Amino acid sequence: MLENAAVQHLTNQLIVLAGVGVGAFASYLATAATERARWKRSLDSRWDDRRVEAYASYARAVKDVINISSRIAAGRGLGNASEPLVPTQENLSLLAGAEAQRANQWETVLLLGNPETVAAARQWHEIAWRLEWFARGRLTSEQADWGEVRSSVNDARSRFYESARKDLQVKGGRLPDPGDFEQRLPRIRGDRGTSGPAGTP
Repeated sequence: MLENAAVQHLTNQLIVLAGVGVGAFASYLATAATERARWKRSLDSRWDDRRVEAYASYARAVKDVINISSRIAAGRGLGNASEPLVPTQENLSLLAGAEAQRANQWETVLLLGNPETVAAARQWHEIAWRLEWFARGRLTSEQADWGEVRSSVNDARSRFYESARKDLQVKGGRLPDPGDFEQRLPRIRGDRGTSGPAGTP
């Protein structure tokens, strides 16, 4: 009878120890899962921040190319950009510098961007190159319509921003059409004279 009591006592202790072990293991799993989730949220947030900066820097670089191209093209009698630039070697070098900066920012978009936004970004700068060709005299008004190319650039810009906003889960609906601004621009300049922003804001 004493042996049975000892066995029962030992069994009870083993059950208690097993319960403690299972509880400790479950606690470890829960803590590990919480830490992994926290680490993943932190990592996702960090990459989101870098992607925001990549998209924004790329957009600024493409806009610089567009604005300088538009101003030089206006110096050739194309478009209605304010503050036209004479197509001198100095100004064409300024355009080349803007394009080099855009190419640098493009590498970061390739590294961090999602496929849809990368495709939209590529389409935007490839269409913007046509403005640069106008500025450099490689494309003339006899070969292509400046207004149609400028409109295509605006459309590509909108597609890029829509894709980037979707990737970054930005809420707020669709952006206004940049073409609306260009349609209002002659009236704005009529009120203000020849001053006004160079290119689409």
